[in-house]
Amino acid sequence: MQNLISILFFKGTCAAILSHPFSRNADRETSAGAQRRVHLRMTGTIPAKSQLGKLGLRAAKEHSSDLYVYAGRIDERGYEALRNEVLFARRSEKAILILITTGGSGSAAFKMARLFQTFYDSFDIFVPAHCKSAGTILALGANRLWMSPFAELGPIDAQGLQRDELGVLDSSLSTRTSLETIMETSFRFFNDSVVSLATLSQGSISFKLAAEICGAMATNIMSPLVARIDPAVLGREKRDVEQGIKYGNQLASISGNADEDTVVSLAQDYPYHGFVIDFAHAKTLFRQVHRAEGTLLALGNELGDAIRHASEGDIEIKTLHKTKLSNAKEATSHGTQDISDGFPEMADYCGPPGETYADWLDETRQANDDQSPAEDLKAA
Repeated sequence: MQNLISILFFKGTCAAILSHPFSRNADRETSAGAQRRVHLRMTGTIPAKSQLGKLGLRAAKEHSSDLYVYAGRIDERGYEALRNEVLFARRSEKAILILITTGGSGSAAFKMARLFQTFYDSFDIFVPAHCKSAGTILALGANRLWMSPFAELGPIDAQGLQRDELGVLDSSLSTRTSLETIMETSFRFFNDSVVSLATLSQGSISFKLAAEICGAMATNIMSPLVARIDPAVLGREKRDVEQGIKYGNQLASISGNADEDTVVSLAQDYPYHGFVIDFAHAKTLFRQVHRAEGTLLALGNELGDAIRHASEGDIEIKTLHKTKLSNAKEATSHGTQDISDGFPEMADYCGPPGETYADWLDETRQANDDQSPAEDLKAA
């Protein structure tokens, strides 16, 4: 009977632990490809005569919004580059970020969303292809989501290198699924074995004795598996996933596009990292989700190279609502731009009145604002 109590206690303890999914901190997400220096493609503004440039200007006019493209892994370097682009290119009160990413740093995703929430009155995200993990955290900060027919979001799920493996990624949701499987299998084995032993013995073995025998068997089976679980890892993963949920709730409370239950569901209710959340499913999670059509859809179809570069691990950032940035530092798509350290952190320009960069931004916008999107489109 003592063994039976031990088994039931272990089941209850596991259930309590599993109320929080096990997710490695997105800041520690890594892979063999991501460990190398990421090639940052800062193409800046697009030539107005190109098809991408024409579509970008037209979409900017139709939506009365600044248009940016971020394609690639979400990390601090990408955040700094995007921040510089927004500081120099901001000219409207609304923005649309075209986002293509496999995930990355949760902290960087949070800061990107806060960047747009701070400098724009309205902030939308258009997903033409994949937007996973940290990308979903960023999407929670948008007032509206636009999705192409081929778009997919994913759970808020970090990945990390497998223990004792070289370059092999493992999803934090895999750990949770493994623990659930062990727990369910062991309890089912114990329950079925006790009933079978007591029944087949035709009363010669009491229920108490059957429980002791089967409890000992279940303990012997479970012990080697439980011994492989590191309590420190479980605690760290619990803290990490709570951090992701906290980021998501803070962003969603400002955007108003999702509730707390949605954020928790994105972290807890999906079986693995690559789970596809398509347009139909996204409509059940977010309040404002729209199918991209017309110019916006055509623009997404024109971003084939950006999608390919994102899959290869590069970061590509484009500005589509202007054809010229006289003061901005730019590089070609074949070069790499060094990110200046002279720009403030979010805390510096999100401070109280008198400590913001509003005046500086107005001067920068006037200096760079050579033409309106409508004039650029007409010239093209």
